[in-house]
Amino acid sequence: IYFLLFSAESVKYPPMQISPGEELFKIQRRLWLRNRDIIKNSIVIKEPGFVAYEKKYLAAVARYERVATNDEMISAIKKAQIIYVGDYHTCNQSQRSFLRILKATVKEGEDAVLGLELIHKRHQDILDAYLKKEISEEAFLKKIGLKQHWVFDLWASFEPLFEFARYHKLPVAGIDAAPAHASLKERDEATARLVTHILRKHPKHRIFIMIGDLHLAHLPGMVQKLLKSGSKVVSDLILYQNSDAIYWDLARQGLEHRVETVKMSDNAFCRMHTPPIVCQQSYINWLEHEEGEIDFADSKTSFMELLDNISKFLDIDLGDEREKVDVYTCGDLSFLEQLKDSGKFSPGELKALKRQILASESYFIPEKRVVYLANLSINHAAEEAAHFIKHACSGRESKRTVEDAFYANILHEALAFFGSKLINPKRKCFHENEFKNLFSYFSTVHVPQERRLEFETTCLVLDFLKTDNSANRDRSFKSLRPDLFFAVTHALGYMLGDKLFYAMMSEKISKGEIKQFFYDPWRKEGEPQVAYHDLKKRLKGVRGPKRM
Repeated sequence: IYFLLFSAESVKYPPMQISPGEELFKIQRRLWLRNRDIIKNSIVIKEPGFVAYEKKYLAAVARYERVATNDEMISAIKKAQIIYVGDYHTCNQSQRSFLRILKATVKEGEDAVLGLELIHKRHQDILDAYLKKEISEEAFLKKIGLKQHWVFDLWASFEPLFEFARYHKLPVAGIDAAPAHASLKERDEATARLVTHILRKHPKHRIFIMIGDLHLAHLPGMVQKLLKSGSKVVSDLILYQNSDAIYWDLARQGLEHRVETVKMSDNAFCRMHTPPIVCQQSYINWLEHEEGEIDFADSKTSFMELLDNISKFLDIDLGDEREKVDVYTCGDLSFLEQLKDSGKFSPGELKALKRQILASESYFIPEKRVVYLANLSINHAAEEAAHFIKHACSGRESKRTVEDAFYANILHEALAFFGSKLINPKRKCFHENEFKNLFSYFSTVHVPQERRLEFETTCLVLDFLKTDNSANRDRSFKSLRPDLFFAVTHALGYMLGDKLFYAMMSEKISKGEIKQFFYDPWRKEGEPQVAYHDLKKRLKGVRGPKRM
């Protein structure tokens, strides 16, 4: 039996005709305002002087000189000796963006130092021992007391930075240098003194300082003041990130999903890699943490809001179907017993579901109208909402041939990814070039067991793209294991959905046509394949923005 997992989301289109970009702007603005109020109300106590401190930062990121390119930013990084990189601690895209910057600017054997706010300077010896593999990760985290010292406790997002430094043999310095109860100004002053010390210790190295974005309006000036007092001047570069004001300015121009970098001044850029609502949601998600466990008690409300926004955008009225969905999270797996008792799932299918839970994968089970959210990621929730909309519009899946199931799942995944892009226009996915690069990497290493599925998926995706328009394409999907079947159709669907979004934004395909895709069940034998190739042909030549 072909067991299709998918999700959907719904939104109503207002009577007045406005462009897709304008309507997306309104939806995102509404979500942003709501999240801003939640975050504002969560901060009970502000330290004296915070308002003035924040005001200087907000003024610094209120406007920009012009749109820039990533290549221009990379070139500026290579010319500077101190590079300050802003961080939004709870948003893993912040750390990933910094890692991409390091990969683009630090070559093997190059002299560079990483300064990370995550680590306090008093733990430098422990950090050095960890980088040399003299102590385990578990011992390292315990010795530095990360959970006690670093309030956000999001080690998984930062770990790749340490792996990069270890691989390239780069020194890493803990730059949190102030006492626990120091003011923001005192923290900056202590960090500034430490940065100048690092520079004197490594006079020919480039110094990358990753610190909370708020500090960037203050710290660089303090460092330069200290250096000048010592008769030393160095070139610096400030990389702010995701200014709300700049994002909304770009959005008003319809550029928010295409612009990743703007130039602020001669020595400052702003990286626009993540929409404000995604950053906000990452913080709101963090607020739900208690003793390391996440409370998803209000997950259905969050899901239904995304569902309504997507269906509203597509002018889809779900009617009574809207209420026929249950939302569960990793904090409540009671639905597994319900599925087992229903008798609608074989032991093998239940086992497959449990594997997805263990892999932290979100999904929609149409037979039971159940959405499972592995986390409160906007991307995951919006994707599953879009899957639910597709199911509500086109009805239950029936048995298909393997070939039809393959192409149908690609189309379902494409619409789901498209739905998530309506909420997060900057969401990325792998395209053919990324898979080629990944294949090249796998060709140079022994593929570990835990990455075998990733390797096999990469090979099959490239094989399918290569033979897609030939008589040999059948071999790309016949007799696939279930995990490979879903992995490959997932990847191909994401590519298609990404292009569908940019085709809509450039008005090469209308919203009405996309709406029809949600209603089309493609039930006749051969229809899914025809629909896939017709859509792919229409999207030929559609390009998204060039990204790092």
